[in-house]
Amino acid sequence: MENNNMDNQISCLVEQGIIYSKRDMIRILRDLDRVSYTDFIDSLSVASGEGYVVEVYANSYDSTLVFNSRLHVNVNSFDFLKITSQPEKLVELISGHRVIKLKPLTNILQGNQSRIEEEIDEQRISIASQLACDDEVNLNYLE
Repeated sequence: MENNNMDNQISCLVEQGIIYSKRDMIRILRDLDRVSYTDFIDSLSVASGEGYVVEVYANSYDSTLVFNSRLHVNVNSFDFLKITSQPEKLVELISGHRVIKLKPLTNILQGNQSRIEEEIDEQRISIASQLACDDEVNLNYLE
């Protein structure tokens, strides 16, 4: 039996695309480590620098904060996320007239394997704690 209903299909993005799902946005952003960022308002650069993505969450009460080389990103601050890989890997957080472009400066595959495994374990713990705190976004990956 063939199902031609496009509404029932789950998207698959490889190296490029637009992401509206807050859960998928969190998954993309949590893989980032050190980034260069540029904040654009109405296509004009208003701030730029380098920093570490230290926190990614979804709730209705915390702001997205970029300060002191640290990025705390609330995906609810943005309408969607755009990823591209050509000519370079880039993540764009888009909300109305504001675009924050994040360019990864580290490659997770080139790091120390034990460090990567520790980070993945930490992310799993963080996701579990988010599940306990956030009721705006269902982050249950077992559905």
